[in-house]
Amino acid sequence: MRNRVEGRSWDRALVTGASAGIGRAIAVRLADAGTDLVLVSRNRDRLEALAGELRAGGTGPDVEVLAADLSDPDDLAEVERRVTASEAPIDLLVNNAGLGYEGPFHTQSSSEVSETIGVNLVALVRLTHAALGPMTARGRGQVILVSSMASLQGMPMTAVYAATKAFITSLGEALHEEMKPNGVVVTTVLPGLTRTEFHQRGGWDLNRWPSVGWQDADAVATEALAAAVRGRAEVVTGRLNRVYSVVTTKAPRRLRRIAIGWAARRR
Repeated sequence: MRNRVEGRSWDRALVTGASAGIGRAIAVRLADAGTDLVLVSRNRDRLEALAGELRAGGTGPDVEVLAADLSDPDDLAEVERRVTASEAPIDLLVNNAGLGYEGPFHTQSSSEVSETIGVNLVALVRLTHAALGPMTARGRGQVILVSSMASLQGMPMTAVYAATKAFITSLGEALHEEMKPNGVVVTTVLPGLTRTEFHQRGGWDLNRWPSVGWQDADAVATEALAAAVRGRAEVVTGRLNRVYSVVTTKAPRRLRRIAIGWAARRR
């Protein structure tokens, strides 16, 4: 049975960052619901293995593999072309791919900064832009933007990452309202600390971060898709994260900045 959002079905979803973590978990759940898939990631071997698993010996959904590095302009253009293709159109875009490096901003290499902005911002904006035109023309479709709890406040030691996520949260909030008259839904997902490979790639020292409040990718995927099914504008995943989001947004921004800066320096 297809997933339903206000009477519309997700026939085919394109998921970025699908080879691991939250993206993989979302792809598995969509496949279980009978949604055909286009899986996007840099790691072709992992994508092929996942595709074989989801096809379930020919009894599962149709699964395409599109290996692409979203920080590479040529690869990004190829994914854009697939998003806008009229044949086997995409009616659910899951912008999940993302990365971030931990450490003082001035010590990060220019390539790390550019890569973070390229994947988290440039690719997400371009793919969302590519998707919304055809979806509007059809009068149906949905986009999921995976942001972060880090978007709620500037984060010393992960400054660029948090800033890109703040952009995503703001963009998603605006587009949700903008697209309402067009029959298209934009849902922004704000996970907190999640057990994935994300932190290894970015060189995060997990001993510096709280030991409570962590979620696994399956839990985040479940909450993300449930919010999308309901057509929600935004969801903070995890009970403790929801409490934290309320507390932080109620506190004066100056106080939050000082407290987080002090904690970062202590670490």
